[in-house]
Amino acid sequence: MSTSGINFAGLGTGIDTEAIIQKFIEIDRRPEKILRNTQARLQQRQTAYATLTAKLIGMQSAAGTLNRLRAFDLVTARSSDDQAVSVTAESGAQTGTHVIQVTQLAKAHRIASAAQSSRNTPLGFSGQIILNGRAITVSASDTLETLAASINAAQAGVTASIIAPSANEFYLTLGSTHTGERGRISLSDTAGGAFLSGVLGFFTPEATYSVRQPVGENGAGSLLFADSVSTVGTLQGQTAPASGLVKIADVTVKIDLATDSLSAIAAKINQAGIPNVSASVVNVTDPITGNSRFQLQIQGTQKFTDDNNVLANLGIVQRDLGRELVAAQDARFSIDGIQAIRPTNTFSDAISGVTLTLRKENASAEINVATDIETIKTNISSFVKAFNDVMDFVASQAQFDPQTGATGPLFADGAAQSLLDGLISGVTSPVSGLPDPRTVPGTLTILAQIGVTLNQNARLVVNEAELTKALTENRANVARLFRADGVATSSMVQFVSVTEKTQASGPMGFSVRITQPARQATLLVDIAQTGPLAEEEVLTFGGALFGTSTEVLTGGRQLRLAAGSTLSDVVAQINADPNIGRVLSASIDEATGKLKLTSKQYGSKAEFAVVSGIPASATSTGIGTTIRVARGQDVAGTINGEVARGDGQFLTGSQTGGGGVPDGKALGLQLRITATEPGDYGVIRVTSGIANVVRNYISMLTDAFSGTLTTGSQTIERQIKDIDESIASLNERLKETERTLRLRFAAMESAVTRIRAAQAGLAQLAALNNNANR
Repeated sequence: MSTSGINFAGLGTGIDTEAIIQKFIEIDRRPEKILRNTQARLQQRQTAYATLTAKLIGMQSAAGTLNRLRAFDLVTARSSDDQAVSVTAESGAQTGTHVIQVTQLAKAHRIASAAQSSRNTPLGFSGQIILNGRAITVSASDTLETLAASINAAQAGVTASIIAPSANEFYLTLGSTHTGERGRISLSDTAGGAFLSGVLGFFTPEATYSVRQPVGENGAGSLLFADSVSTVGTLQGQTAPASGLVKIADVTVKIDLATDSLSAIAAKINQAGIPNVSASVVNVTDPITGNSRFQLQIQGTQKFTDDNNVLANLGIVQRDLGRELVAAQDARFSIDGIQAIRPTNTFSDAISGVTLTLRKENASAEINVATDIETIKTNISSFVKAFNDVMDFVASQAQFDPQTGATGPLFADGAAQSLLDGLISGVTSPVSGLPDPRTVPGTLTILAQIGVTLNQNARLVVNEAELTKALTENRANVARLFRADGVATSSMVQFVSVTEKTQASGPMGFSVRITQPARQATLLVDIAQTGPLAEEEVLTFGGALFGTSTEVLTGGRQLRLAAGSTLSDVVAQINADPNIGRVLSASIDEATGKLKLTSKQYGSKAEFAVVSGIPASATSTGIGTTIRVARGQDVAGTINGEVARGDGQFLTGSQTGGGGVPDGKALGLQLRITATEPGDYGVIRVTSGIANVVRNYISMLTDAFSGTLTTGSQTIERQIKDIDESIASLNERLKETERTLRLRFAAMESAVTRIRAAQAGLAQLAALNNNANR
């Protein structure tokens, strides 16, 4: 029978050996209690470190708010009547008071067809219509509903919908997606069709027209097109472009949209010899998208007679509409009596940094944009509160009770005390590098000058009146008191930013020397184009700016130039391309008359390549069939005589220490250099304001790898684990001790039992002897 887990100790001797063993174990286990108490204290300290870290990060965030570039340029905007004009403003906005008088609100154009008896009955027309310069195909089976869907799918800047005011009465309505006269809908049939006029009834019964977009006092402009050399029919997506004998100021001109480009149409008009009338293709900016586009402009007349809808397709004229539900109109208003016009009711370009929304016609409001002193004060108060919160927390965790001797987890903690000393120094020390207030009146170097002082309990206290006075009268210097800042002696050196490793320069400043200015990538072709292109020419662009290598341009951007294009046409088409024009600028070099391509970006990353499909000649672009490559260059130079890294126009201090050599003082300082020649460009005086100093100090304390609190917490964690291991080792020793004691007591029990058995045997033998002697 097994006796595992059953203790029979003391049966032989009558001694409670189990109690004795447990007493021995209890005595030997006393170090475990001490270890666990120590461990609990360490865990409390670790928790305190974690909470302190969180509070420091909160203070760092408050400091970061004050260290932002526009932290002291906050503004508030108010309107005397939000129902008439509402207003918002961004940091740094132009302050002041203005009276806004609203005469007319911007409205989106909205038109309607004649009434239709069904929304689902086929309309029975097969062909195309032109809507805002885009061809929309209509099939004989299309109904009002499917036609509306096709219009919406075309994304032509128009939304189509069907309204039914009564049974069996349906109207197709078209609404511009953009307000203002820029969003005026252009609508026409193609090639003499009568679907819009006859079937849908969008136009008046009389075939009357008006100039759609007047240009100047006596001119007209077409719709906007992507280029001036492709045929109009192709650009609009027409399947059967119209041709017609149109009249311009009573002179007949034949225009064929299947073969004529905008440039060709302009040439035909000019060749017709119409008195006082001229035509040209003008590169304009699309008022809706902002892209570069081309417009045919006819000057000298507004008298036109259309034929076969040619002029209507071009957008020169618009047939009079039968039902104009809402006329396209711009917003008209005045600012302080100065008249203004905008295509939308919300705009941000009338007053710098201010967004206005016009809400009511024939109404006025006074708007006031002022420095937001209250929010700036709130941000400073948040910084003060965060500082005091850290102080309060450490004080609560470092308490000592003289009656009981009890202490908090941070009592006598050297790291915590050092941390507090550093923070106090950060908020009370003068800002290095700022002018001496005794020689430059108005300079602020310590918080006490703006009413923020440290009391006897090491807590910051804010004098609201003094702080308000400083922000009202001396805000720029208050900003420098808090923020990292840089003031350069040269207009070609601009301060951008610093990092936590950048040191203040002191009043002498950091010298700035430029050995190589930043350059854009520039390519000047070898041969000047002196005549129109003799044949179609395809240009292929590649390189880093287009996401390809410079050796193989596959995947780059292709541009097709039509035969007959002049050098001005080529330049305009390159600049108008949404992908090429975004990164490159084309121009005609003044000195040579050659095509010149320039990257919009500076630096070595501004790399592009271009190749033509035809050899260079006087009747080509002059690029030729060999890949031409152009690269920009990064700025190069030193800051404070230290190594700096260039990236485009940006020069950043990059001298890192090693081998006993410290980091450069200008490490992390970033400047924008607009100099065009090498040379010395004065100095930049870099100051580290109080918020920046505190922010950087907290970064050092809380760094995830080397921060003081991080390493301290890691040390505590190792100590806790060491104690766990010590307790585990102690328990193993106690188990061995208990086993040994049990063996020894068992041996004693066995010996006592044997002795008692022997005693019993001797007693029996003695008794037998006594009986024998009787």
